[in-house]
Amino acid sequence: MQLNYFFFYTEANLVCIIILGILLIHSCLNSTRQEKLIWYSRTLATHILYFLSDIGWAAVLSGNLPRTRFLVVLFNFLNYFLLSLIAYEWFMYTAASIRMKSRNSSKFRILWLLPMVLSVLAVVLLFIISPETLVRGSNELTNLYYPMMIAAPIIYLVTAQSLSLNRARRAESKEDAQQFLQIGLYPICILGFGLIQTFAMNAPLFCFGCTVVMMIFYIRNLQVLVSVDSLTRLNNRGQISRYMQQVRFRENIRSYAVMIDIDNFKKINDTFGHAEGDRALMLVSDVLKQAVERIRSAVFLGRYGGDEFTIFLQCAEGDVPPDQLLATIREMLEERQAETDLPYVLKISAGYDLLRDRKDTLAACLNRADEKLYENKRTANVGR
Repeated sequence: MQLNYFFFYTEANLVCIIILGILLIHSCLNSTRQEKLIWYSRTLATHILYFLSDIGWAAVLSGNLPRTRFLVVLFNFLNYFLLSLIAYEWFMYTAASIRMKSRNSSKFRILWLLPMVLSVLAVVLLFIISPETLVRGSNELTNLYYPMMIAAPIIYLVTAQSLSLNRARRAESKEDAQQFLQIGLYPICILGFGLIQTFAMNAPLFCFGCTVVMMIFYIRNLQVLVSVDSLTRLNNRGQISRYMQQVRFRENIRSYAVMIDIDNFKKINDTFGHAEGDRALMLVSDVLKQAVERIRSAVFLGRYGGDEFTIFLQCAEGDVPPDQLLATIREMLEERQAETDLPYVLKISAGYDLLRDRKDTLAACLNRADEKLYENKRTANVGR
């Protein structure tokens, strides 16, 4: 490695370290401490350590540091350990994202730490017992080192990719499917950039590739925090307000605002606890997602607050009207309740109204839908 190239390589890694450092600081200061964001922050920190270690190895290759056996072993062991740790942390990020039930158990953690621990121990023992197996007398790495270096990371990354792609295949909404597909793309990108840098180009593609991918995920996480309700994964109140400001009356389109809430939701919370209340909210939100995906109309679905949900429909000629959509939702909810065997009756009340003319607003339309909802509840003598 020439001196000029070493400086270019170092500058590239330092730029990536600065970018990831900014993301890490912002993530730590502003994080909601969700489990998957904690794992994301840990992955950021380990990337930074890996890039620093890689600069040290580049200094040895370029002659800026002496090519002693100690430095060759030190930097390559650090790279090996940190790369395995990055892959493990991304696997745990994936497990948190898809909400694997067993991910927080001690047995699960120990089981999935084993590939990294065993591979690191194997490398250390080989360095101690038979140094020539991995490092020649001329302090050159042998061909065995590289397959060993990527063995544990490949186990984690391939497993993470399989889990995320399988979860995307079973996702109940297009948004969830896209999220899991993006998580599954990380292993492909990282392995691809690493292989290209190692075998095809003498360029710092790995650090650039990792940084770009981590930035993409950070931007997506910000978008989710700003626009998505953390419990139901529906659009939140802020997104609902922004959407209502964008919609205008059109002659050939019927725009409806639908307000929905859960009957006797307070009683569910008071009788069975808030955990069961959250379960009811998630069950209803899942049914709403599935129902709106069956229709052709342009739809915006959100959680307005508490147990209230909003659906905005923009219907053309022949599209499903709100009353038919609500009938479908109630039918699906009955089916889901029978499947889930809930200890209470889970039903909804709803009201909807039409955007009337150019002077009308969607916010006013939603208020009228809300009034109709509570009129329906009073008529049916249904509690909140």
